Amino acid sequence: MNAPLNIDLHTHSNCSDGVLTPAELVAHAAAAGVHVMALTDHDSVAGLDAARSAANEFRVGLVPGVEISSSWRAQAIHVLGLWIDPAAATLRDMLRSQAELRRVRMRGICTRLEKIGLPGAALLGAVEAQPGIPTRSHLAAALLAAGHIARIDEAFRKYLGKGKPGHVPIEWPALPQVIGAILSAGGVAVLAHPGRYLLSGGARQRLLADFTAAGGTGLEIMSGGNGAQHVEASTVLALKYGLAGSVGSDFHSPQFVWNPLGRSLKLPDCITPVWRGLLP
Repeated sequence: MNAPLNIDLHTHSNCSDGVLTPAELVAHAAAAGVHVMALTDHDSVAGLDAARSAANEFRVGLVPGVEISSSWRAQAIHVLGLWIDPAAATLRDMLRSQAELRRVRMRGICTRLEKIGLPGAALLGAVEAQPGIPTRSHLAAALLAAGHIARIDEAFRKYLGKGKPGHVPIEWPALPQVIGAILSAGGVAVLAHPGRYLLSGGARQRLLADFTAAGGTGLEIMSGGNGAQHVEASTVLALKYGLAGSVGSDFHSPQFVWNPLGRSLKLPDCITPVWRGLLP
């Protein structure tokens, strides 16, 4: 009997808020025993060509992907687009708009930080010097490097989280619009890390109902360091709404040892894999 595939359909490179280049990420995945991976950078497909070249070299199956921020009832919701055509016009247009939204937000955040005595202009320069589109994770790293915080998570608790001095709200495109862009690119829309959103049980079910009504067909059952309780809750939702299951580490950095690539994430037997019929 053949050994099961080691699949990871949620990873990030330095084209968004990961630390490895796309080629380094693929090499790291190969060394960790991953057979099939998706590169799903935030609102960017810039790393896919380099990842594809590395995947051919290391004999890793590469699923072209992206993680797009959307808005649902004033809540930011992340949707993975898997098996996308990164050259599709509607998707490209959306990602260009997303990148500009992020750049405008970053300038606004740094202006607010300047008003409370932090070197906003210098922090903005540090963020913009990084590859890829600017994210709050980049800014948190800049705050840490400059000695303004002791830990990355402190940046969000003190400055960047909702209600904090540097918080700048952003209106992402509506959930159906994001799903539509993924579908127009020939992709499969998967709701990322469903347990991470601050929603009541009823609101989470309404989210899943709206997600499926808009054409979403997958739910990330295994994500990051989620425990058995999360897997069980996500499995119940997937079965109720007829969604296929996906697995992904949401990998960002080898330094996050609690969330490695190659953990042999496995779906419950009762869940249809989102990759069924899509992998050779």
